[in-house]
Amino acid sequence: MDFVKLRYFQTVAKTLHFRRASALLNISQPPLSKSIKNLEEQLGTKLLMRTRRRVELTPAGHVLLERCERIFQELEDARIEVRRYGSGEKGVLQIGCEDGTTFGVLPPLLEIFQKEYPAVHCSVVTQPSAKQIVALRSGDLDTGIVPLPMNDPELDLIKLGSCSMIAAFADRLPLARKASLQLRDLRHQPVVALPDQPDNLYSCILPYLKKEKIPVKLVPGAFDVTTLLVMAASGLGIALIPCSYREFGPPGLVYREITDSTLDLSIGLAWKKETPNAVVANFVRVVRGVYSHR
Repeated sequence: MDFVKLRYFQTVAKTLHFRRASALLNISQPPLSKSIKNLEEQLGTKLLMRTRRRVELTPAGHVLLERCERIFQELEDARIEVRRYGSGEKGVLQIGCEDGTTFGVLPPLLEIFQKEYPAVHCSVVTQPSAKQIVALRSGDLDTGIVPLPMNDPELDLIKLGSCSMIAAFADRLPLARKASLQLRDLRHQPVVALPDQPDNLYSCILPYLKKEKIPVKLVPGAFDVTTLLVMAASGLGIALIPCSYREFGPPGLVYREITDSTLDLSIGLAWKKETPNAVVANFVRVVRGVYSHR
């Protein structure tokens, strides 16, 4: 029993007329009749009662017709579903980010993407940049928002924006009386720090301070941006952060521009080169479209 025989039977069973069925199937009557006979032999029962005047379904024929309708509807549904997944209209998109880096970037991008592709399930995973890069290479993440510059031969990148460095600290500290800061105001100040890892936020901030000859007292203990800002709000030190994090910390923080800082804290969207996931290609296309108009 194969799909061709079932299709031939379904057409005869619905028309109850061999000549009309053969015309619809674009075959002659003899091979159609032979196909029905072979099917009956395979199943061991009569499916059609045929006289000179009419064709009737047997009880077994009625049952098979119902099953054929379901089978071919399932096949059509499967065809549509597979094409939707193949074109990226449906699927899953996992996006990695560090805490806070997406506040001003990701929500509008996801809103635009979900309007165009409502059947794609999007999820956001918070991970340090180094872990994101590993996950992007392995396929555990589809895309990631990472600090720039980043050079990885396995990944493609789109720059999403530039941001200046600002200081966040408790509103009761003496520095809060200043409307803005300069780099020299940070000299010998306690600065809450992230772990010493490549590709995290502080991997470019601390070398920049060293290059500018601004010594600071590092206060360890933070393991992500959220705990960094909590420690700063507690008065343990200054958090040096991209301006996109402004106003997203806990109560009790103030934010000050560092007017003479030239550090560019850029972020970008990264994904694995030549990924077979069409959802990723669609998301990248949407992101390119958004940023080409900026």
